[in-house]
Amino acid sequence: MAQWIVDYLPTWNFIRISGIAAYLLLFAGVFLGIAQGLPAAKGKSKAAMYQWHTRTTWLAFGLGILHALTLYIDHYSPFTWSEMLIPFTASVHPVGSGLGTLSFYGLLIVLLSSDLRNKLGRKWWIVFHMLSYPAFICLLVHGMITGSDSGNVLMRLIYAFTGLSILGITVLRGLMRERKGPQITIGHNRSQSKPTVERMWGEAYGLAGAGRQERLK
Repeated sequence: MAQWIVDYLPTWNFIRISGIAAYLLLFAGVFLGIAQGLPAAKGKSKAAMYQWHTRTTWLAFGLGILHALTLYIDHYSPFTWSEMLIPFTASVHPVGSGLGTLSFYGLLIVLLSSDLRNKLGRKWWIVFHMLSYPAFICLLVHGMITGSDSGNVLMRLIYAFTGLSILGITVLRGLMRERKGPQITIGHNRSQSKPTVERMWGEAYGLAGAGRQERLK
């Protein structure tokens, strides 16, 4: 009975749908994660972005597992466990399949590091969280190489739009940080009033105290 279900299950459609959906959800998760760091994101909007950033990333991870399991039971071109778990060992599209495996591992590290953020500390959490970028890029290239629909005009537009969107919002966030930097350094002039200087020292002391508390956790 189980074999009959596997033989007649439209596995190829599941592979395509789950792969595309996982990619789009990862795009949404990465985009929202970057967007919540913009100065305009405050209060409820920032909290909502964070919630959806977490949800979409976890959904992408879950669909990635479904995508891999369907590849394993596919009756047309099945993958072995070693081909799926060891990068660049697949007999079909080894480079593209390997990038998909690396993306899966990178996303797993990002999710685990988020759950262990208090134990890792902010510094190491940021290091691990930056793997979201290579994980997204690997999945983008994986879809373009191995996807049977990658030659479709609509899919090409989707890949171009999502890739450029991540690049654009990353550059925008970087420019916002550079613009914020000079505003801090402008205050270091001789005409600065005493209350402002005291306030700056108070803020610096607060940051230092917060750093010590972070290391003690």
